[in-house]
Amino acid sequence: MSSSLPEVLIVGRPNVGKSTLFNRLAGKSLALVDNQPGSTRDLKSSEVDWNGETFTVTDSGGWVPGEKESIALKVGEMLEKKIRHASALVLVVDGPEGMTPADELIARSIRKYGLPTWVAVNKADQPEKGRETSADFDRLGFEHCIPISAMHGIGVDDLLDSLVAGLLKSPSPKEPKKEEKRPLKLAVLGKPNVGKSSLVNAILGEKRVIVDDLPGTTHDAVPVIIETGETPLVMVDTAGIRQHLKQDSRIEKLSVEQALYELQTCQVVLMVVDGEKGITHQDVSISRIIGEAFRPVVVVINKWDIHSHGAEQSRAERITKRELRSIHFAPVLFVSAKTGLNLEKILPTVHAIYEESCRQTPTRKVNLALQEAVSKQSPPFRGGHQIKILYGYQRVGHPPAFEVFANQAASATPAYLRYLEAELRKALELEYTPLQIVLKEKSDKHEFEKRKFKRNFDPNKRKPLKKSKTRKRLDA
Repeated sequence: MSSSLPEVLIVGRPNVGKSTLFNRLAGKSLALVDNQPGSTRDLKSSEVDWNGETFTVTDSGGWVPGEKESIALKVGEMLEKKIRHASALVLVVDGPEGMTPADELIARSIRKYGLPTWVAVNKADQPEKGRETSADFDRLGFEHCIPISAMHGIGVDDLLDSLVAGLLKSPSPKEPKKEEKRPLKLAVLGKPNVGKSSLVNAILGEKRVIVDDLPGTTHDAVPVIIETGETPLVMVDTAGIRQHLKQDSRIEKLSVEQALYELQTCQVVLMVVDGEKGITHQDVSISRIIGEAFRPVVVVINKWDIHSHGAEQSRAERITKRELRSIHFAPVLFVSAKTGLNLEKILPTVHAIYEESCRQTPTRKVNLALQEAVSKQSPPFRGGHQIKILYGYQRVGHPPAFEVFANQAASATPAYLRYLEAELRKALELEYTPLQIVLKEKSDKHEFEKRKFKRNFDPNKRKPLKKSKTRKRLDA
């Protein structure tokens, strides 16, 4: 998302349909939607293209100025900071419920910023009664008051027409679009309350996601863009993952589903572990999910400022590798979001393992590595047959996967496949990336083929004599 685009910020009190409108404008379900007030807490942005014009729309959490509750107060602080950088505001209100004191309070608070503001009167599901539904909100004093139904899409095109006309009254000449590099997507995963959002804020150097001691503060998967040299990076803060049986609300289940979706669509994972509590059964389960997703991963042990360094850190790294054996290849970093310890190592490590996982090895080098591995340790015998490794090559793609052909592929033991993986890692210098070996059946064309005999024959039966050409001439 380009920072040069005009930005439209959606505001309003809780449970009026802000996230539903955001998803409708974005054209896909990016924000979590639920009937429970307070589902959205962090800011979430997407580009919108309408009639050839592009702008950025940002969803926000439910806001009532003056709220003193911890989460609500932090939502308000973040929102007021964001309003200063917005180009326009869309105030979403609940049409059937009518004007409330909270709506008037929000209107008074945003008026002082002097930004063009559109009032979107939501839940106006009957177009013929749209004007009647929105009439009550004319008292707020804003020029644009448009009845819509975010859920059904009614009136949203009128809102977009009006927004684009207002944003682009003095359009600047369009610059030719430069070819942008596809950003590297980094998903931050872990169990609840391990400091994922604190870590994201510490890396960014500013408060972009809400942090609180209450577990489950983050609901949405919140992407933030980091410009790092030539390759831009999108870091996605996700909700804490708990086992299905322990998820105590529909919002938490939706949040976990969204976190797992980000895992499937990212290039690198940052798995955050609580350094104070150590590796738990829940961390092991999350590592297994990451391993099955076949993604490069960096294990980040957070809250390490409470520990001493040296021997204790080396021991902790050995324990982490042993307990999280599903991602045994992952580098381990010991950091503190609170003090900034080792935070500067995270992004360089992410880029390094991503580059390693994208490396394509020539087939000749793969086969030399396989020959060396077989010469060190021969394949096992199974059912009277010995596996014979014939050849292999690396598939095109990320992370690296190798197809290896053998004459008795079904007889390969898991232990020997692990041995081959370890040898390929060393020979091809693929230390920190997931690596997959796919063994396929192929007969050896140089293998001796036994002669086939007919079983049903009479050994006493004589073959008929063939008449020679000389005999034929004599008879003639």
